[in-house]
Amino acid sequence: MTFTTDRSALPYVPELMARPEVEGIALCGSHRQGSDDTFSDLDLWVFVEDSVPLSEAYVLEQMLPATARQEMLFEGRDDTLTPHLVVNLLAEDGVVNIKALHTGVLRKFAEEARPSLDPQFLEDLENYATMHVLHDPHAILLEHRTALRERFVSTTGEWLVPALTARYASLYWRSVYQGYLRAEAACWHHLLGEMVELLAQLEAACDGRLPSPAKWLLSETVTGRAPLVRALSTIQAEIRSVNCAEKPSVLRVYHSLARVESEVLATALPPHGLWWRKVFTERLPNLALLPAHQALQQRAMAAATLFRDLV
Repeated sequence: MTFTTDRSALPYVPELMARPEVEGIALCGSHRQGSDDTFSDLDLWVFVEDSVPLSEAYVLEQMLPATARQEMLFEGRDDTLTPHLVVNLLAEDGVVNIKALHTGVLRKFAEEARPSLDPQFLEDLENYATMHVLHDPHAILLEHRTALRERFVSTTGEWLVPALTARYASLYWRSVYQGYLRAEAACWHHLLGEMVELLAQLEAACDGRLPSPAKWLLSETVTGRAPLVRALSTIQAEIRSVNCAEKPSVLRVYHSLARVESEVLATALPPHGLWWRKVFTERLPNLALLPAHQALQQRAMAAATLFRDLV
């Protein structure tokens, strides 16, 4: 389904705009961020007055035309536990995903939002702060979107970059132990996978943007991110092919990560530099000095030599 800026041409939007209880309509999801394809749903967020008793029956019978065709598909949602209601409708060119929620949900989020790396918070924040407003007669959506952008988007360098960097560094340190010292393959692959995702998130934050939702985080179709995503995809392939017992191969993965780290953090270098790499140049040599780890000396020297020029 191809997005058009003509509101009257979008399925169900004219009918929803005519409803007095509808206080706002926004385009979210892949169509909003320009990564849509022929498989993408059209995601419409419909904000209604707080006094409206939201139910599937109300949305279908009161807010939508009688010709609306609902897709009878259970997606695993339990809307009794969430502050919104989702209805999937079949349109001529695809599926229209209507998320109906009280305007108070947006208001509460904007008022109570605090910096966090919680995935759900980041996804909600990204949606609210970047939603494409289609209908907003009282400027409610614009007011809260502007406030969220000022608090969280224009300040990513102050709160999001340090938080993501700290988490990345922590995983880096742990992963070296699990991969280079212990050869815990499953643990190492898991930690490296998270680190790759964090680098993708950091790229957006360093550029003053909020990270894309998880399913688009490593997509080349998101504007301007293709070179980074290709680099991370190459590293992912390296990670999958590495046997943790082959220590030089493990080191090469970290060397590949170092090139991306340096590029991503070029404009947002932490106060103590890329300190996590000192696990190779300082911690491993120190461990090798201990009587219990004398067998580590050769490996510690190889790692320190490789990374000395990068620290």
